[in-house]
Amino acid sequence: MITSIDTVDATYSAKPRILVPYKDQWEVASHLPEYRKLAEKVEFYKYEMSTRENFVSFLKTHRINGFWLTEEFFSVLGNPSNYVEFFPSSLKAILVPWVGCDFINGKLLRSKGITLCNIGPHAADHVTELAIFLAISCFRMTSFWEYCFKYIENGNVEQCKKYISSDSYRIVTDRYHGQEMKIPNRTDHFNPKKGREVVDLTKKYTVGGKSMESPMNKTALILGFGSIGQKIGADMQKVFSMTIEYYKRSGPIQKDILGYNAKYHSGLDDPNTWKNADLIILALPGTASTNDIINRERLSWCKDGVRIVNVGRGTCVDEDALLDALESGKVASCGLDVFKNEETGVKQELLRRWDVTALPHIGSTVADMVVKQTIITLVNVQDIFVEGGEGKYVLN
Repeated sequence: MITSIDTVDATYSAKPRILVPYKDQWEVASHLPEYRKLAEKVEFYKYEMSTRENFVSFLKTHRINGFWLTEEFFSVLGNPSNYVEFFPSSLKAILVPWVGCDFINGKLLRSKGITLCNIGPHAADHVTELAIFLAISCFRMTSFWEYCFKYIENGNVEQCKKYISSDSYRIVTDRYHGQEMKIPNRTDHFNPKKGREVVDLTKKYTVGGKSMESPMNKTALILGFGSIGQKIGADMQKVFSMTIEYYKRSGPIQKDILGYNAKYHSGLDDPNTWKNADLIILALPGTASTNDIINRERLSWCKDGVRIVNVGRGTCVDEDALLDALESGKVASCGLDVFKNEETGVKQELLRRWDVTALPHIGSTVADMVVKQTIITLVNVQDIFVEGGEGKYVLN
């Protein structure tokens, strides 16, 4: 059972102290034998969060050697980078139990003698699962079909089928938020200008004027080819027989290391990088160099009807350019697990589009991951605070 800990540092422990913040949820698999064994050598200090002022006071008056971040910290106390100036001199490591660490300045931490660690390649499987789901949704328009089946046609299968080959729209009002949404019309919707038409489905298998296709045998361009991008490429090739092309800032990867055929592109300002892609998958970190990698000019180099999946960072996409491309048909559909302004509010125009599958940043949000990220973080703790190393998965 988790109990509140007195914030007065009344006793001194010779053990290295690892701060583990919580409030309403506990995110560390402390029931694991690995945790219990390591707790004999380090002190896992369970800190119950309340206010920013209390946390600052805590940092000023307590010895902390390691800081085990939790997702709840962000929702309760905000960005950890806001507290860097208050970190005690005893702090030697910030331990992040996930992959993306663009919320904090690793170089600044290093200048203060603080190591920044994450969990390395160990989230690749779960993020890849989501990328596959989003790719299927983009090609098959499954988010539209689900919405249509549940909320428009109320379980009527035959009525849903009447949207196939549609290319006109109507405006509906979201009953929950009172917002207008544009959705495709059914093909039996009478158009007084055209009258009754017989549709050739062999030439027009569309919904809302956008083609519904299989992802099989298509070409995927993967931007960001670290552990996650490489895993996505392997599974896309295996499951869908896709041709894989990729961009990696640090250069190509040898086939004998990669384990499958993939075409390397050396730059993003060459139209040839983009021209073959039926699907673009972003698995990039959020940095100054990746900001708005998907923009108007690069979209203009893509095929008409390209699909886009983003499981990296929302800052990599110019969302206004994406919306315009969705409207024009340059982009047929997209699957987004990340957005530009997640902390302040996601762009409503994206959420209201029928051709967008939108998820709330759940790339590795599975029960399996709680155990996995605990074990890998414990490896970092063991290496730094017991064995005197730098950490197994160091970012700075």
